[in-house]
Amino acid sequence: MFANRDELRSYVAENYPEVTDSRIDDSHWDLLCSFCKVTRGFQLIKREIAGETTNYGHFDQDYDAPKTYLFRCPVCHAFKQWIVYEWQIKDDAGKWRSCYFRVTSVPSEGLEEIVELPENPSSLRTAYRQAIRAMDANANIAAAAMFRRALQVITRDLLGATPGNLANELHAVVGKPFNGGVVTTNFANIGYIIKEVGNQGAHPDKDTDLLEFTAEDANDLQQIFMEVVSELFIIPAAKEKAKQDFMARRKVVP
Repeated sequence: MFANRDELRSYVAENYPEVTDSRIDDSHWDLLCSFCKVTRGFQLIKREIAGETTNYGHFDQDYDAPKTYLFRCPVCHAFKQWIVYEWQIKDDAGKWRSCYFRVTSVPSEGLEEIVELPENPSSLRTAYRQAIRAMDANANIAAAAMFRRALQVITRDLLGATPGNLANELHAVVGKPFNGGVVTTNFANIGYIIKEVGNQGAHPDKDTDLLEFTAEDANDLQQIFMEVVSELFIIPAAKEKAKQDFMARRKVVP
């Protein structure tokens, strides 16, 4: 609960990402389309007040209430929803500026589903999905821990490493055959980064430079995790599809 509006505004500003820079104008926002895999100007096709009240006497609208935004991709027409606080806030110079804070998005802003990820074990997709949702909620430390968890599922459940120290497990699986190829040293090196950063998220660090874990840190960690996904799942799937398409086109019967 909040004692007053100032507490509400302070809480939102401290805990949810400001998305003001994504706003182009009253009708367009620069957003990532998960289907087109491109960041482009989405159309703002609907904007509604999320909450109304009659409990404030002569006020019939709570202007501090968040609003529901509905965006649509102008190319593929996919859509997404955001819950947004939009406020006028006075900056350090005493000037008022429009600020927008995203509480959540449906679906999450990150690529929440990767079709190439195996469905079994289900714990892999669960860990990855929760990492993306944590990033969407600005819970970046939690996201780091979930990316590490996803890596551990891959190493133990898919690559067959003997449970123990994750750093040792990463090196133990190098050279193992998997998905039409072999696990490379690159996997172990990238995995080590994810492990270390995930540990920083799970355990408080005495180094003051490492106490904070920003949205930029989480985004970079996601990109690093995607290198693992690409090497083990996406590239092999693309190669297999290309081979099958070629054989079908040339009527080669296996």
